[in-house]
Amino acid sequence: MKSQLDSLPFTTQKRASETESAPSFFKALGFDKHLLPHGYHQSVVSLVITSLAISILSLALPVITLQIYDRILPNPGSGTLSVLIMGVCVAVVLETLLRLTRSYVIGRAGAAYEHRMSCQAIEKVVHADLSRIGNYGIGEHLHRMASVGKLRDFYNGYALTTICELLFVPIFLVLVAYIAGPLVLVPAIILLCFLIISIQRGQRLRHALEQREVTDDQRYNFLVESLEGVHTLKALALEGYFERRYEALEKASTVANYHVTQETSNTFTLGAIFSHVMVASVITVGAYCVLQGWLSTGGLIASLLLSGRMMQPIQKTLGLWARYQDYVLARRHITDILTTPQYMPVQKSAPPEPEGRLSLDQVSFRFAARDAWLLEDISLQINRGEIVLITGGHGVGKTTLLHLIAGIYPAGAGEIRINDAPVGAFDPKELTRHVGYVRSNAVLFRGTIRDNMTCFGLINEAQAREVAALLHVDKEVAKLPSGFDTFLNGSDNDVITPGLKQRISMVRALARRPRLILFDNADHALDKDGYASIYSLLARLKGKASMILVSDDQNIQSLADRYYRLEAGRLTEVSTPSSHLGSAPKEVRA
Repeated sequence: MKSQLDSLPFTTQKRASETESAPSFFKALGFDKHLLPHGYHQSVVSLVITSLAISILSLALPVITLQIYDRILPNPGSGTLSVLIMGVCVAVVLETLLRLTRSYVIGRAGAAYEHRMSCQAIEKVVHADLSRIGNYGIGEHLHRMASVGKLRDFYNGYALTTICELLFVPIFLVLVAYIAGPLVLVPAIILLCFLIISIQRGQRLRHALEQREVTDDQRYNFLVESLEGVHTLKALALEGYFERRYEALEKASTVANYHVTQETSNTFTLGAIFSHVMVASVITVGAYCVLQGWLSTGGLIASLLLSGRMMQPIQKTLGLWARYQDYVLARRHITDILTTPQYMPVQKSAPPEPEGRLSLDQVSFRFAARDAWLLEDISLQINRGEIVLITGGHGVGKTTLLHLIAGIYPAGAGEIRINDAPVGAFDPKELTRHVGYVRSNAVLFRGTIRDNMTCFGLINEAQAREVAALLHVDKEVAKLPSGFDTFLNGSDNDVITPGLKQRISMVRALARRPRLILFDNADHALDKDGYASIYSLLARLKGKASMILVSDDQNIQSLADRYYRLEAGRLTEVSTPSSHLGSAPKEVRA
């Protein structure tokens, strides 16, 4: 069956504003333009001019030193020494001011980049097509989000200024050749050896970083798993087992971190060693040249200062090269986030009035193109006020079918229409007025009970209170010291019972008074009173709202007007919830 994803009215590609051309220097440096967040820009020209000015001013001290030793000291009565010293002081002050200003600009740009990129990354995550978001654990997602900070130095201008300063190294070599002649071969050979060894060290560092990424992902996932299930862990007395598992993961992570630290330390130590080798070699060979009369003392000192200046951008580049290995991995993670297929329904016309009508026409779905169809050729018609029950074995796709109707997943083929409008044509906020999805497991967010019932103020509180009264939530909340202002962490540590959590989440789903209710085994984890209140509400809504029920409870099943069974990806109509055990069912066709 041919997939129809490309024809659906939601975005799976980048918006036009996301594909704008990146600044030319980012292209020149080989950085990815899609890693530039919207609205972010850097003053490239000012950074380049500042870096060039700093490099030119850094030549003042070697040149003036040459003049002092070769011309002024042999002629002390010339009177130009004070003028040269003042000139050096002015150059040093200007260079210092330019460096401080450049550091401020780069730091501010880095903060802006990290902020904008983090916001863009979370936008991609929350609007992701959940059926194709990837099989990543929560810890891995957190690790990938944290990768934004590792990209900062390559987009805030630091890499650009480092490369600009590096381009002055050949100019320094030319000056050494002009001043000291053959002595230039010493720093040139040392720099060449340093470059070759640095490239090799960089490859080893990248391998160590990749190993650390793997172990850190495993450790983060285990931590999240342990924290989420800490109550179950303690109830089953699994503390010792989880401690041993974490010790093993921590050991692997520690070893990987040790290797990264060693490689990084060795890389920077290498730069320090070559810096000393550079000075010692220039002094040794230069002293021999002075003794032979091939070079003046001023020329030797100027060459020594220029050689030291050469090592400064080289060492900065070495540090950048070491961070580049981490950048490559971070770029891969952020690219995975930014290229995640998006599911963002866009309202194309005025939304219809909520009536509760639903139409599924030959709907099929699978999570990946290589997988078999989980749902295939599903067709179903529900009129206003009808209640449909769907049964089936575990894992056959009942919840996935409800996700498709609720607009959480896009259909792989076919069409889903709510009140005669395609589900993909609804704005997400508007869709919640038409469809209320009651999940089997309550999901509450960090905030007060009022925040959770009203979606942090997006839902009218009076409407939420009305549904809360029907589910007797108000009576339970009134027993709490802070009432509806009771703060919840959204975890098992909350002061309210699981049954009350379930009813609060149901209030949130039904507060907008949707005319189509999707009930996905939401009667689980309820006490007697909670079950009675939910059943009473469903019975009260019979004939007023359309419903799709997925439940094993016979009382809730008895509310249905029609019964269907989902099996092997096909939806078939049956006479009673258990009639599939007898005669062969009749397949539903449009």
